[in-house]
Amino acid sequence: MTTTLPAIATPVIACDNLHKSFGPIEVLKGVSTSFSKGDVVSIIGPSGCGKSTFLRCLNRLEAINKGHLEVMGQNVSAAKLPRQALYHLRSQVSMVFQHFNLFPHLTVIENLMLAPRRVLKFPAGDCHDLASHYLAKVGLAERADAYPEQLSGGQKQRVAIARSLCMKPVAILFDEPTSALDPELVGEVLGVMRQLAEEGMTMVVVTHEMQFAREVSNRVLFFNDGVIEEEGVPNEVFSNPSSDRLKAFLSRLSQH
Repeated sequence: MTTTLPAIATPVIACDNLHKSFGPIEVLKGVSTSFSKGDVVSIIGPSGCGKSTFLRCLNRLEAINKGHLEVMGQNVSAAKLPRQALYHLRSQVSMVFQHFNLFPHLTVIENLMLAPRRVLKFPAGDCHDLASHYLAKVGLAERADAYPEQLSGGQKQRVAIARSLCMKPVAILFDEPTSALDPELVGEVLGVMRQLAEEGMTMVVVTHEMQFAREVSNRVLFFNDGVIEEEGVPNEVFSNPSSDRLKAFLSRLSQH
């Protein structure tokens, strides 16, 4: 009698020994981890530890100096990727930035339609339907014809999330999505992110929102000095940290 082992799903994103330098400054010093379908992983750590650079390497906004990176099983480690390969990668792994990056001369709906039309080559009508669907999903259907300057910071960030969803990505990277917002606007953005997590979207989130990291993530990575110093499920990381640096980091946060 033969036993069939269960198939192991290919990680959405996997990296091994990732290094990134800017001139003589080594920012990532050998990062190895992977993200599976449905993972919600929060990345925490002090400023300047490499968190945002790591995200930018994952969808190749930054070239990698050394190491191996795969997205959906495809090797995307090369120093220079062809333009079409980059477009494909960034349609699969989209990114939500700290400062929204909306085009000010386009309406909200036009901002959402742009990438599906140009990158995915969808017909204009399909792009409009897709944009309308995701705009409604983030609670902003009535702002379709507004320009970014007419929106609050929280609304701009929700539009940016909807724009990412329009590419039908397998994962979304969030680079401190609430840090540029007034405190009273943070909740509306985190609410959308919680909803996406509940629906099974794969998400990697650089964040200072510790409550979100504790309640929504299934894993937390603590970055320090260019490496993952500690990782685990949220309760372990926050309630029983083993690294002295993580203990000090959490202690400083609790004093604010």
